[in-house]
Order: sequence, then structure tokens, then C-alpha cells
Amino acid sequence: MNFLKLLRWSCLILPIILLSYNLNAQLRVNSGYDLGITTNGIANKILSNYNASNPDAIGPFGSFGLSHGLLFGLRYELEFLGVEATWVYRFDDEKAVLSEVNNVTTSTKLLGRYQTFSFGIDNQFDWFSYGGSVDFNLTSIKAKVNEQDSKSLFLKENNYSATFYLGFNTPRSNQIRLSLRPFIQIPITSIDYSALDINLNQSTTVNDAQERPLIFGLRIIFTNG
Repeated sequence: MNFLKLLRWSCLILPIILLSYNLNAQLRVNSGYDLGITTNGIANKILSNYNASNPDAIGPFGSFGLSHGLLFGLRYELEFLGVEATWVYRFDDEKAVLSEVNNVTTSTKLLGRYQTFSFGIDNQFDWFSYGGSVDFNLTSIKAKVNEQDSKSLFLKENNYSATFYLGFNTPRSNQIRLSLRPFIQIPITSIDYSALDINLNQSTTVNDAQERPLIFGLRIIFTNG
């Protein structure tokens, strides 16, 4: 088993082992909101090349970058130490409209879906904490062409990353704690956007489609107990 497979299985198995040990009033549930800004240089270059090849479009593509979504997870607390297993699901959609003739719209809408499975540890104090995690990320981009109900898969990739964050926590009130976590997610492995380029532009328009996109963001987390 190579390092990446070992890291992937560790992200999935270790949280279960740790969180199943001594569950007496220490296991808590996290839920909340995730907002991220991604440095998608290659993906946006591919969209820009599509716009350049369709200069008469009445609505060109914007750019991937701002994504948001929900998170859920489990948290196991040991005095000042917190161990977390988290799932994050974020969205980022972009649409280009080429023409609208006789109530017939020619368009392409890209549906960006980003999932993160992470295992992390933090050091918590009264109102402040800091920590990090290792992450397994799934990137999927589907397309709705000409407003049809069916979708075509333009990209499906995975990569690994490490996330570091600061936490600003409220006191527990009515058994709920609010935590604000600014974070940075640093990629360990690359994402290959060549399938997106070929599916969207019908040819290769970028020389190197490999990229390690950074994510800067904020998580708003509610923890019970």
C-alpha cells in the first residue's frame, strides 16, 4: 500500500477507532457552514479560453473561486484536546449563455461540487483554539447543456491536503457552543483539469492542466453538549 492509499484509509478509519473509545459524554456532534475562496488558476484559464472562442456569447462564464456549503462531523473531547472527523460539501456553479433565439437557449452550466473528508486534532482553551487536519478531497464538475435535465460529467478528481485553522469559541449556552474558524487548506497532491478542458473546449487549450489550488475560508460550527 503506497503512502497516498495509507493516508486515505487513515482519514477514514482512525476517526472511527478514536471516537468509539470511551464515549461517555465526550462525543459531540458538529454542524455548520463552510465558506471558501479557491485559487483556481487552471480551471479559470479553461473557462477563459472557452469565452475567447465564443466572443459573441451574450453571457460568458465567470470564474470559479467562491464556494460554500455545509459541514457535519463528530468531535471527541479529552480535556484540552479535541479530535474531529468532518465531512464538508461545497458548491460553486458557473454558467455561459451563447444565444437565445426563438425561446431556445444555447448554454452550458457547470456544477462544481467539492467534498472533503478530514481527520483533525486541535488544542482548545476557554475561548480560543488552534488545530489542523489531513483531508481527502473529491472534486466533481458536471455540465447541464442547453438547460436539459440530464448532466454530463466533465471532471472527477481527488487529491489530498492539510488544513490549519484558528478557533474563536463562545461559552456553552443551553448546551451549544459556537465556533468561528478562519482556515487555510494547503494541497499535498495535484488536481488534473485536462478532462474539463477537453470536455468543455473539445480540445486541449492549456499546456499543463495540473494544479494545487489553495483554499482560504471561514467555518461557522455549532457543537452540542
